Amino acid sequence: MRVILVSHTYVARGNRGKLRALTALGCTVAAAVPARWSTPQGAGTTVTDWDDDAGVRIVPVPVRGDPTDPDTVVWDRRALRRLLKDFRPDLVQVEEAPWSLATARIVAEARRLRIPVTIFSWQTLPRRDTLRQRIRRRRVLHAAAGAVAGNAEAAALIARAEPALPVAVIPQIGASVPPAASRLGGPLAIAFFGRLIPEKGLDFLFRAAVKVLGSWTIDVVGTGPALLELEQLAERLGISARITWHGALPRSDHGAVWARVNCVSVPSRATRDWVEIQGPVAIEAMARGIPVVVSSTGALAETVGPGGIVVAEDDTASLAEALQTLLDDPTERARLGAEGRRRAMAVFASDAVARRQLDFWHDVASQRASV
Repeated sequence: MRVILVSHTYVARGNRGKLRALTALGCTVAAAVPARWSTPQGAGTTVTDWDDDAGVRIVPVPVRGDPTDPDTVVWDRRALRRLLKDFRPDLVQVEEAPWSLATARIVAEARRLRIPVTIFSWQTLPRRDTLRQRIRRRRVLHAAAGAVAGNAEAAALIARAEPALPVAVIPQIGASVPPAASRLGGPLAIAFFGRLIPEKGLDFLFRAAVKVLGSWTIDVVGTGPALLELEQLAERLGISARITWHGALPRSDHGAVWARVNCVSVPSRATRDWVEIQGPVAIEAMARGIPVVVSSTGALAETVGPGGIVVAEDDTASLAEALQTLLDDPTERARLGAEGRRRAMAVFASDAVARRQLDFWHDVASQRASV
């Protein structure tokens, strides 16, 4: 099968594991990415060149607009049309927001050439869309041959909008599976990775941890506007000596933290406009065989499944009980770590994601052929 994927996500080489795995399965893959892309977090501008990345053809496309406002982002039509005609794909998958101008235009170009299109969506909460966005989303879903959702709630939103559309729940990005952690015994060494904002729930973790009896520590990787408030909370709770603040470590330096911890907590809480859509920190911990404790918000429970402990959002007693269990019972730590690693390999590893993605494309193609 010949497939073009269109997404700014694949500007980053580290996000291409699924694409490389697809080529290993015999799929011919081209990834259309912005020629220049500025990250919304202000980390700089990435310039993409034509490339062959382990068999994946990387095709830079001129894009204009503000990445923080998808309604302004416009992909060059002539470049896309030329790619579609030259590559002659069996299918195009667009991994931009279904309501965005970019997705609408790419779907329109593919339809003109009678190329089936599947879309991808992370949208987990209902949005307050403008009239134009609602019209675009309706047209895109109606024109699509299938849809991939990043989690079950995103799939349910698509199904409610277009009941007859084939939908599959498949992660967008495959995870790498590093060697299993070797340090699961000893005192409980908890890690928190994330931006220091209220919805990430580090204060929830602090309030729970203070109830845990025994030897424990927390490594905090991340920074954000709530840093001072969280430092003051740790002082008031009397746990400052147990907290190590690493700040905003580059990802290349995370290995030292992973090597010293034997538990990861993702204690997020939902807001009216935000929930966790997957939980990449939990996935990485599971892939390393490190037990995870997550709150029940968003897709976190769906992500960890039987590979972790799920506690109610903002329920300090339940989180403290879960941490106490892991501190007191290294055997349970090892069991949960092994179960999480098995789940990460079966569900989130790049080769597993690629197989499910390719199977879905074949199903979509066979359904179209039978119509």
